[in-house]
Amino acid sequence: MYLVPARGDSRKIRFIDLHQDMLSGVSRLDGGFSMYGSNYLTGASHASAVWSSLYPHTPGSSLIGELHAHRELLGSHSSSLRLITTVADLDADDSRTGLLPHSEGFHLSSVEPDVLDSLWTEHSLRSLALTWNHETEYGYSCYDDGAAPLKPAGRQLVRALEHSPLMLDLAHLNDAGFYEALELYAPPVLVTHTFCRALTDHPRGLTDDQLRALGDHGGLIGLAFDPDFLGQGSIDEALRHVERIVSLAGEGAVSIGSDWGVVTMGELGDHEALAGLLAAVAAGYGADLAERFAFANAYDFLSAGLPVDYAV
Repeated sequence: MYLVPARGDSRKIRFIDLHQDMLSGVSRLDGGFSMYGSNYLTGASHASAVWSSLYPHTPGSSLIGELHAHRELLGSHSSSLRLITTVADLDADDSRTGLLPHSEGFHLSSVEPDVLDSLWTEHSLRSLALTWNHETEYGYSCYDDGAAPLKPAGRQLVRALEHSPLMLDLAHLNDAGFYEALELYAPPVLVTHTFCRALTDHPRGLTDDQLRALGDHGGLIGLAFDPDFLGQGSIDEALRHVERIVSLAGEGAVSIGSDWGVVTMGELGDHEALAGLLAAVAAGYGADLAERFAFANAYDFLSAGLPVDYAV
């Protein structure tokens, strides 16, 4: 079950989140930031693991600089947070939230294998997306020309990632780039935080055809809870998106990609509210799907993609 006993007499929601803006959110939480509840890091329902997003929020932002800041975050919150590198880390008997640092559209100094390996080993990057909210040297965002193909550097990067431990995220990418990346990249892909465009007409969402393509490719889709994406950000709205993703991509493709951290949320604004969504999924579609959505699908994706242990 997705509800499992926690230490003491409380009950813990076991979940993995494909997308949180944790570096920004936690730094502001320490100053009374309201987007995360007071129990975010240490409450009974904190996440088992989180893809922790880094993005070019200022013109001078660099990936290495953000990764350095993220390492400092891990050090200053070591009682609550830890880094995930291997399947052994994922399976460790450790109640802290495991983090997978993630890049959204940052410039890379090179896409050569030694540079990608260095990002993994020396700087702790675990996954990356080709774009954020704007065009990059690799491709076009969903807000740009939807028919524009990947750029040559983007094709080179996608091919290089196929032989790297770094995972590929297709969130924010335009439609043509999305399909081209699927053609170039054989392993399962992530779309860390998105929704169904047929239910909410917004370019950040995935079309029905894209959802089917991800199901065929073994992809993992994180459902974002932003009101801009769902309507009001309610449990009922999220439930409709879960149902559509499952119907088109399969039960193994749906996961949580909350987008918590800096966005003002609706009803699904914190971990306690998540319990209501999981209960609704269980009531409407069964406890097995609730477990898959909350934890098992993301766990299986990581178990298949991460190195087994540090000797690998």
